[in-house]
Amino acid sequence: MLKSFIQKFFIIAILATSFISSVSAAPDYQVENQVQVVEKAQQIEQKGVLKQKDNGYLYVEVSNDFIAETLPLIEAQGKIVPPRHYTSKKGIGAHISVMYENEQILNEIWEIQELGQEFTFTVMELRTVKLNKDNKMKKLWLLAVDAPELEALRENYGLSSKLKNHDFHITIGTQIPGKTIKTDSMSVEHIEELEEAA
Repeated sequence: MLKSFIQKFFIIAILATSFISSVSAAPDYQVENQVQVVEKAQQIEQKGVLKQKDNGYLYVEVSNDFIAETLPLIEAQGKIVPPRHYTSKKGIGAHISVMYENEQILNEIWEIQELGQEFTFTVMELRTVKLNKDNKMKKLWLLAVDAPELEALRENYGLSSKLKNHDFHITIGTQIPGKTIKTDSMSVEHIEELEEAA
Protein backbone atom coordinates (compact mmCIF):
# COMPACT_ATOMS: atom_id res chain seq x y z
CA MET A 1 0.00 0.00 0.00
CA LEU A 2 2.87 2.38 0.80
CA LYS A 3 4.44 1.54 -2.57
CA SER A 4 1.14 2.33 -4.32
CA PHE A 5 0.88 5.64 -2.44
CA ILE A 6 4.45 6.61 -3.40
CA GLN A 7 3.78 5.77 -7.08
CA LYS A 8 0.61 7.89 -7.08
CA PHE A 9 2.48 10.73 -5.35
CA PHE A 10 5.21 10.70 -8.03
CA ILE A 11 2.65 10.59 -10.85
CA ILE A 12 0.81 13.59 -9.35
CA ALA A 13 4.12 15.44 -8.88
CA ILE A 14 5.13 14.80 -12.51
CA LEU A 15 1.72 15.92 -13.81
CA ALA A 16 1.81 19.05 -11.64
CA THR A 17 5.31 19.91 -12.85
CA SER A 18 4.35 19.48 -16.52
CA PHE A 19 1.20 21.58 -15.97
CA ILE A 20 3.16 24.38 -14.30
CA SER A 21 5.79 24.40 -17.06
CA SER A 22 3.10 24.44 -19.75
CA VAL A 23 1.33 27.34 -18.01
CA SER A 24 4.58 29.29 -17.64
CA ALA A 25 5.40 28.64 -21.30
CA ALA A 26 2.07 30.14 -22.36
CA PRO A 27 2.37 33.63 -23.85
CA ASP A 28 1.64 36.53 -21.51
CA TYR A 29 -0.21 38.37 -24.24
CA GLN A 30 -3.41 38.01 -26.24
CA VAL A 31 -3.38 38.31 -30.04
CA GLU A 32 -6.22 40.59 -31.12
CA ASN A 33 -7.85 39.69 -34.43
CA GLN A 34 -8.39 43.20 -35.79
CA VAL A 35 -7.12 43.01 -39.34
CA GLN A 36 -7.91 46.66 -40.13
CA VAL A 37 -5.45 47.84 -37.44
CA VAL A 38 -2.59 45.60 -38.60
CA GLU A 39 -3.15 46.44 -42.27
CA LYS A 40 -3.07 50.19 -41.49
CA ALA A 41 0.13 49.77 -39.43
CA GLN A 42 1.79 47.81 -42.24
CA GLN A 43 1.18 50.74 -44.62
CA ILE A 44 3.29 53.04 -42.43
CA GLU A 45 7.04 53.21 -43.08
CA GLN A 46 8.60 50.32 -41.15
CA LYS A 47 11.80 51.98 -40.00
CA GLY A 48 13.07 54.38 -37.38
CA VAL A 49 16.15 56.04 -35.89
CA LEU A 50 18.05 54.79 -32.85
CA LYS A 51 18.04 57.37 -30.04
CA GLN A 52 18.99 57.57 -26.37
CA LYS A 53 17.50 59.51 -23.48
CA ASP A 54 19.72 61.31 -20.97
CA ASN A 55 19.23 58.47 -18.47
CA GLY A 56 20.58 55.93 -20.99
CA TYR A 57 17.27 54.41 -22.13
CA LEU A 58 17.75 53.28 -25.74
CA TYR A 59 14.90 53.26 -28.25
CA VAL A 60 14.02 53.50 -31.92
CA GLU A 61 11.95 56.57 -32.73
CA VAL A 62 9.23 55.62 -35.21
CA SER A 63 6.46 57.55 -36.94
CA ASN A 64 3.73 58.85 -34.64
CA ASP A 65 1.33 57.61 -37.32
CA PHE A 66 1.60 54.17 -35.70
CA ILE A 67 -0.46 55.60 -32.85
CA ALA A 68 -2.41 58.37 -34.60
CA GLU A 69 -3.69 56.19 -37.45
CA THR A 70 -4.20 52.81 -35.74
CA LEU A 71 -5.66 53.77 -32.36
CA PRO A 72 -8.98 55.10 -33.77
CA LEU A 73 -9.44 51.79 -35.63
CA ILE A 74 -9.33 49.58 -32.54
CA GLU A 75 -12.68 48.10 -31.60
CA ALA A 76 -12.86 47.65 -27.84
CA GLN A 77 -15.08 48.46 -24.89
CA GLY A 78 -14.31 51.32 -22.56
CA LYS A 79 -11.72 53.92 -23.50
CA ILE A 80 -8.33 53.48 -25.09
CA VAL A 81 -6.05 56.42 -24.46
CA PRO A 82 -2.71 57.02 -26.19
CA PRO A 83 0.44 56.51 -24.12
CA ARG A 84 1.77 59.44 -22.09
CA HIS A 85 5.01 59.46 -24.10
CA TYR A 86 2.85 60.31 -27.13
CA THR A 87 0.62 62.99 -25.60
CA SER A 88 3.18 64.77 -23.42
CA LYS A 89 5.16 67.66 -24.90
CA LYS A 90 8.31 66.20 -23.32
CA GLY A 91 7.50 62.65 -24.47
CA ILE A 92 9.53 60.69 -26.98
CA GLY A 93 6.54 59.80 -29.14
CA ALA A 94 5.94 56.45 -30.79
CA HIS A 95 8.92 54.17 -30.28
CA ILE A 96 10.34 50.69 -29.84
CA SER A 97 12.24 50.04 -26.59
CA VAL A 98 15.66 48.53 -27.28
CA MET A 99 17.74 48.66 -24.07
CA TYR A 100 16.94 49.68 -20.52
CA GLU A 101 19.41 51.81 -18.61
CA ASN A 102 19.88 49.15 -15.89
CA GLU A 103 20.97 46.61 -18.54
CA GLN A 104 23.62 49.02 -19.74
CA ILE A 105 24.96 49.69 -16.25
CA LEU A 106 24.99 46.00 -15.30
CA ASN A 107 26.85 45.11 -18.49
CA GLU A 108 29.18 48.15 -18.48
CA ILE A 109 27.77 49.49 -21.76
CA TRP A 110 28.73 53.16 -21.58
CA GLU A 111 28.53 54.16 -25.23
CA ILE A 112 26.26 53.12 -28.10
CA GLN A 113 28.06 53.45 -31.43
CA GLU A 114 24.91 53.05 -33.55
CA LEU A 115 23.05 56.16 -32.32
CA GLY A 116 21.44 58.01 -35.23
CA GLN A 117 21.39 54.94 -37.46
CA GLU A 118 18.23 53.72 -39.15
CA PHE A 119 16.73 50.34 -38.24
CA THR A 120 13.98 48.47 -40.05
CA PHE A 121 11.27 46.23 -38.65
CA THR A 122 8.05 44.48 -39.72
CA VAL A 123 4.71 44.83 -37.96
CA MET A 124 3.47 41.32 -37.15
CA GLU A 125 0.24 41.57 -35.16
CA LEU A 126 -1.89 43.50 -32.68
CA ARG A 127 -1.63 42.30 -29.07
CA THR A 128 -2.93 43.17 -25.63
CA VAL A 129 -1.03 42.69 -22.39
CA LYS A 130 -2.41 43.00 -18.85
CA LEU A 131 0.09 44.57 -16.46
CA ASN A 132 -0.13 44.93 -12.71
CA LYS A 133 2.20 47.69 -11.59
CA ASP A 134 2.08 49.41 -8.18
CA ASN A 135 -1.23 47.59 -7.48
CA LYS A 136 -2.75 49.18 -10.60
CA MET A 137 -3.94 46.96 -13.41
CA LYS A 138 -3.46 48.21 -16.97
CA LYS A 139 -4.37 46.69 -20.31
CA LEU A 140 -1.96 47.81 -22.99
CA TRP A 141 -2.55 47.59 -26.73
CA LEU A 142 0.60 47.18 -28.78
CA LEU A 143 1.89 46.35 -32.22
CA ALA A 144 4.34 43.47 -32.05
CA VAL A 145 7.20 43.86 -34.53
CA ASP A 146 9.83 41.54 -35.95
CA ALA A 147 13.19 43.33 -35.77
CA PRO A 148 16.21 41.11 -36.54
CA GLU A 149 18.46 44.20 -36.79
CA LEU A 150 17.57 45.20 -33.22
CA GLU A 151 18.13 41.63 -32.01
CA ALA A 152 21.59 41.72 -33.59
CA LEU A 153 22.30 45.11 -31.99
CA ARG A 154 21.53 43.77 -28.51
CA GLU A 155 23.59 40.64 -29.12
CA ASN A 156 26.55 42.77 -30.26
CA TYR A 157 26.55 44.34 -26.78
CA GLY A 158 26.45 40.94 -25.06
CA LEU A 159 22.73 41.04 -24.21
CA SER A 160 19.91 38.59 -24.95
CA SER A 161 18.43 39.13 -28.41
CA LYS A 162 15.13 40.40 -26.99
CA LEU A 163 14.30 42.84 -24.22
CA LYS A 164 12.97 40.83 -21.24
CA ASN A 165 12.52 37.93 -23.71
CA HIS A 166 9.53 39.68 -25.31
CA ASP A 167 9.04 40.63 -28.94
CA PHE A 168 9.85 44.24 -29.77
CA HIS A 169 6.72 46.37 -29.92
CA ILE A 170 5.16 49.80 -30.28
CA THR A 171 2.71 50.62 -27.47
CA ILE A 172 -0.29 52.36 -29.00
CA GLY A 173 -2.72 52.72 -26.11
CA THR A 174 -4.02 51.86 -22.65
CA GLN A 175 -7.56 50.53 -22.23
CA ILE A 176 -9.49 51.83 -19.23
CA PRO A 177 -13.08 51.25 -18.10
CA GLY A 178 -15.72 53.77 -19.07
CA LYS A 179 -18.07 54.72 -21.85
CA THR A 180 -16.88 53.84 -25.32
CA ILE A 181 -15.63 57.02 -26.98
CA LYS A 182 -14.01 57.99 -30.26
CA THR A 183 -10.33 58.54 -29.49
CA ASP A 184 -9.72 60.86 -32.43
CA SER A 185 -12.31 63.36 -31.13
CA MET A 186 -10.55 63.85 -27.78
CA SER A 187 -8.33 66.78 -26.93
CA VAL A 188 -4.79 66.15 -25.70
CA GLU A 189 -5.67 67.77 -22.36
CA HIS A 190 -8.62 65.41 -21.90
CA ILE A 191 -6.47 62.39 -22.76
CA GLU A 192 -3.86 63.43 -20.19
CA GLU A 193 -6.59 63.78 -17.55
CA LEU A 194 -7.78 60.25 -18.32
CA GLU A 195 -4.24 58.91 -18.11
CA GLU A 196 -3.70 60.53 -14.73
CA ALA A 197 -6.89 58.88 -13.50
CA ALA A 198 -5.89 55.47 -14.91
